[in-house]
Amino acid sequence: MKRVVLDTNFLIPFLKDPRSPAKLISGYDEVLLPAIVIGEFRAGLFNTKAGRQNRLALEQFLQKSSVSIVPVTEATAEMYAKVFQALRDGGHPIPQNDMWIAASAIEHGADIATADEHFSFVPMLTVVLL
Repeated sequence: MKRVVLDTNFLIPFLKDPRSPAKLISGYDEVLLPAIVIGEFRAGLFNTKAGRQNRLALEQFLQKSSVSIVPVTEATAEMYAKVFQALRDGGHPIPQNDMWIAASAIEHGADIATADEHFSFVPMLTVVLL
């Protein structure tokens, strides 16, 4: 089963108009949303006029059978530590939340769909750029 994690900056345009970004993830059987992504998305709702509309779009998306929310677990924390160390050793730090999102993708054997090229520095992670 092919899985993909959606980064927040992929989820936002996807919810606004799923036709264009959907082409990039059409070959995947399952879409995973880490709790970190849900938190970032919901935090962003406070700063938009379309907050209610975007909240509803997210809730509808989460109802799809091919979409799953993945929690942060002890296994995620262990993978986060490995990602953190690898990026530190390689001299390529990335934002904290993105390390958690990458750790979640690796933990679940998923690729990541994102607009952030810095995910390409994460070992063991396949990146699908928006």
